[in-house]
Amino acid sequence: MLTNTFIHLPGVNADQEEDFWSEGIRDWKSAFSSDQFSAEQLDSLTASQSALTLNDPVYFHDALPAGERWRLLPNFDADTAYLDIETTGLGGDAYITMCGILDSAGFTAYVRSKNLDALDDVIKQYKVIVTFNGISFDVPWIRRELGISFDHVAQVDLMHVFRRAGIKGGLKGIERNLGFDRGGDLSELSGRDAVVLWNLAQEGEPNAMDTLIRYNAEDVASLPGLAKHAYDMHAVGTPMSDEPYNPVAEFDTSVLPYDAALVEYLCS
Repeated sequence: MLTNTFIHLPGVNADQEEDFWSEGIRDWKSAFSSDQFSAEQLDSLTASQSALTLNDPVYFHDALPAGERWRLLPNFDADTAYLDIETTGLGGDAYITMCGILDSAGFTAYVRSKNLDALDDVIKQYKVIVTFNGISFDVPWIRRELGISFDHVAQVDLMHVFRRAGIKGGLKGIERNLGFDRGGDLSELSGRDAVVLWNLAQEGEPNAMDTLIRYNAEDVASLPGLAKHAYDMHAVGTPMSDEPYNPVAEFDTSVLPYDAALVEYLCS
C-alpha cells in the first residue's frame, strides 16, 4: 500500500527502495525512526502523510511514475472508476460515441445524444480513474471533445503498469498472454467493429447500439481483474504483498443484451 512506498521520494529509485525494505524499513512510520533518509526526503514523507490523510490522490499521481501508480489502487478503491471510450475513428473529424464506466455500483454506458453530457458530473465523483492506454487516448479525447477536467483524479493506466513489468501489447493481447479468457462471441471484435456498430445504429439497425454497449462493457469489466493481476504481480516480494488487493468494482456483462447474428456478421 502507499505507506510502504518510498520510490516517490526525492532521489529514491527502485533499488534503493528495495534496500530500505530489506533493512527492515518497511513503511513510513519506521522511516521516521531510522537514519537512512535525508531531511528533504523526510519532509516529503511528511507531505505524503498529509496527502493520504486528506485522501488526495493527485499528490501521489504527480509523485509516482505512470508505471508505479498501481500502488494507489487499495487506498482509493472505493472512489475508483474503470473507464473506456469508443470513437468513430482516429481522424480529425472523429468523435466519441460512448463512454463506459464501471465502479462499485456497477456499469453505466454514457452514449452520445443520450446521456454523454452527464459525464462531467460523473467524473467529479471519483478520485482514481483506471484505463488501458487512457493517458494517451481516452482521457485526452474526453478533455478535448467534452471539456472535462481530470485535474482532481489520479490516473492508473494499466498499459504503463504492465509495461513496467515488461508486458507489452493491446488489452486483449495481454489478457490472452496472462490466461484471461473472456469467452463469448464479442471477444473477437475490435475497435474497428465498434465504429461499424455505431454507424449501423445511426442507420437504424435495431440491435447495433446494444451490441456496441455490450462490447464496451466487456472491455471495461475486464479492467478490475487486470488491475488486481498487475498489483499482485508487482507486489510480490514487497511489503505490499502482506495485504491482498481485491477490487470492489465488478460486473457480469451477461446481463446486457447483444445481437449474436450481428456479431457473426462482423466476424465473417
